[in-house]
Amino acid sequence: MHFKKHSYVFSALVLILALAGWLSGQKAGRDFKPKQRPQLKEDKADKVIIGYYPSDKRSVVDYRQIEFGYLTHLAEAFAWPDSEGNLIVSPDFIYPELLAAAHQKGVKVILSLGGWGNCAGFPPMAASAEKRSRFISQLLNFCLLHGYDGVDLDWEFVSNEEERENFSALVKELNDVLKVQTPPLLLTMAAPAGSYWGRWINYEELHPYFDYISFMTYDFHGPWTDHAGHNSPLYNCLNDTCGSVDDTFSYALIRGIPLKKIVLGIPFYGRSFDGDGLYKPATNSQYYNYSDIKKLLSSGWKYNWDDCAQVPYLVSPTKKTVLSFDDRKSIFKKGRYLLDKGAAGFIIWEITADQVNGRSELLPVVYQVLNSQTGK
Repeated sequence: MHFKKHSYVFSALVLILALAGWLSGQKAGRDFKPKQRPQLKEDKADKVIIGYYPSDKRSVVDYRQIEFGYLTHLAEAFAWPDSEGNLIVSPDFIYPELLAAAHQKGVKVILSLGGWGNCAGFPPMAASAEKRSRFISQLLNFCLLHGYDGVDLDWEFVSNEEERENFSALVKELNDVLKVQTPPLLLTMAAPAGSYWGRWINYEELHPYFDYISFMTYDFHGPWTDHAGHNSPLYNCLNDTCGSVDDTFSYALIRGIPLKKIVLGIPFYGRSFDGDGLYKPATNSQYYNYSDIKKLLSSGWKYNWDDCAQVPYLVSPTKKTVLSFDDRKSIFKKGRYLLDKGAAGFIIWEITADQVNGRSELLPVVYQVLNSQTGK
């Protein structure tokens, strides 16, 4: 399961970029004055680094605190479709300063759609040609008006045969509209980390339509598992059936996705489990930002390194709770793995969570390991 993206508890607006009736029939580019997107140079790095920025974190980390130099793309999260195919945008989502700052640093900004808890509108929207058309029209006009460089689909999750076919139709129709823009708009996807949900996605057919397919290689263990385990293990251990980054990469290759489009996930958060230790029965699991985990390190929690999984974990002073997370060392290991395998890069959920004393601690490591011959 993928619980990285919390449900946003606020009222949403149906954002229609003029009068409702006008927009639903408007053809993008005709009598339409889009914001001029800057002609950005190609990705600053050989490898992509796509950082998710939740729109409701603006009061925690604003655009002036984001270290854009370590990113190639910023995914602003989330907007979503309603059941009629209208684009829903929260009141605090529109953030022109964010896009301007990113573009000034040569970072492309993509609009992320969906996320955990925001996907109920996808199935009815995608099931209707009329609703797909309405949604795509509103989405395109929103991107052009505000200067986005592309769209990220995060439908969690496509879950049956009918939805699989409708998702394919949505991807193809959306791609047709995005790629005829000047310059073409990006289309990316936040993909489930394994075969359970991945079986409902026609990767073999759809990968040509995506610029990147980003696998959410975290949340391998959490409140939904009956045992404690690592949030994002690089390798599988003790025949655990919940998966790992390495398992996901192998799965992506089996599904025929080209290396240049495979993006893996780095979590800037961890998960705790109440129980007697890793891979043992657990009764409770909590979500911790990396910044909060740092505080535990100075309050008596003991640091441990798992040589098999290649990630760290903490044990509470009472020895009744373990907490799996990623740190500089594990990110270095994952970066070297990605370089060795030849994948395209990383997505990060999410870039406000590693801020300690006003600075990012983990984001520079992601950049450095992917852009250094030595990885140091």
